[in-house]
Amino acid sequence: GALRGGRRGFRFPGYAGSYAESLVKDVIPFVDSHYRVIANKDHRAIAGLSMGAIQTVMIADYNPGVFDYIGAFSGGAINMDTKTVDQLKALKSSGVKLYWTGAGDKDMLRNMTSTLHDELVNLDFHTTYTQIPGFHYWFIWRVFLGDYTSQHFRYPVSRLFPVKLRCRNNSCRTLIPRSPRGGSKLQSG
Repeated sequence: GALRGGRRGFRFPGYAGSYAESLVKDVIPFVDSHYRVIANKDHRAIAGLSMGAIQTVMIADYNPGVFDYIGAFSGGAINMDTKTVDQLKALKSSGVKLYWTGAGDKDMLRNMTSTLHDELVNLDFHTTYTQIPGFHYWFIWRVFLGDYTSQHFRYPVSRLFPVKLRCRNNSCRTLIPRSPRGGSKLQSG
């Protein structure tokens, strides 16, 4: 599990050769070249919860200029040391638009998350910290995901692909093209 029993005995692997490095060196370039995405940092986000939040922080710290939106749900930096602060300064210089942080009031990683947020404030990031009642579990992360995504996924869908919205009696249906070859798909929304 994710950090069972706190951080006692927990050792995080280094960056070189890790999943985190592969995500940026291999996965993102593959997605950018094979899928219809806007392939720049202005339209790229990363977020994670628990261990994923710790990895998100590491990935963002080691790769300034790759993500404009960063979300850490119940997690942060393993050590808020000089190296981490220097990485955060470089990240700040890259122009991050939002660094979202949050934890439950009884979350075992609340202190780690709030320490990260405090350092982000000290470095003058555009940041938020959300703390809601709850422990280290899915119920709070669902709330966090909704809040985090609502703060940056505002790009008009109509600019990405043609969309027709049909509404009747407070019920809307969206007509979205299925593929470049034609056809369409109705979705309730």
